[in-house]
Formats: sequence, structure tokens, C-alpha cells
Amino acid sequence: MMKDERGRAGAAHEVLMMNLAIFHLLLPVTALSSGYVSILLTLALTGSAVIIFWIYQKSKRTEDSSLIQAHWKLAWHRCRLLLISYAVSTVFLLFGCLLSSSQPDKIMQNIILVVFSRIAAVPIILMVLALFVMSTTALSQARQGEFPKKV
Repeated sequence: MMKDERGRAGAAHEVLMMNLAIFHLLLPVTALSSGYVSILLTLALTGSAVIIFWIYQKSKRTEDSSLIQAHWKLAWHRCRLLLISYAVSTVFLLFGCLLSSSQPDKIMQNIILVVFSRIAAVPIILMVLALFVMSTTALSQARQGEFPKKV
């Protein structure tokens, strides 16, 4: 097996980890520590969506070797897990908005929104950490020319 093929297989996991590092760790932390929260979080979500779509497109290619295809499919599977965590977080946030809107007191509305926004971030944070660990393992497998255990 050629070293180039192993590198191309590993690229799937490198792209996913780059997405996680930049758009789920670096930009959100920068956003929360600056005055540009909405702009930077929108940029983070948009950038992540573009990378996820690109990984999806690469996972559908059939002209690559089976090793490369398997690792891009695995990266796409991991992206789907990230998308599920987005959905779970959205449900928490929507529930918080619903609960907040039922409160007559404006201060209580704000408190509920803050609490649920923090709770909503937890599924994404946990998934990002888990995906870093899983992607590091998969990257090692790709560089050794091994097929993923599950795709």
C-alpha cells in the first residue's frame, strides 16, 4: 500500500479535526470573549456546515481506493454524530425559549434563557471531545493503512 494512499485516507480525519478545532473550539471561545458573538458564531456554524458538506461529498466519491473511501465514509459518519448533537442542542434551546416565553417576569425570562443556552452547549461540547478522540484513533489507522472497524 502506498504512503500517498494512506495520507489521502488520513486526510478525511484531519479535515474533520480541523473543523472541530477551528469552528467548535477556537471561534466560539473567541466569540464569547469578544463583542462579536453573533457574527463569529454565525461564521463558525457556516464554516462547519461547509466542511461537513465537503466531507459528505468526498464520502460519496467512487473513484478513490477502498481504503480512502472507507475513511471518508467514517469521517462522514462522525459528522452525522456532530449533526445529531446540534439537533439535541437545538431542542434544549427551543425548550428554554418556550419556557422563557411563558414567564411574566423579564428577569426570570433572561435567567431561563441563559441557563438553557448553557445546557444546550453541553451535547455539542461532549460530542466534539468524543470526536477528537475517535478521529485521532482513526487517523492513526489510516496512516498505518488499516481499514476502519466500522463504517
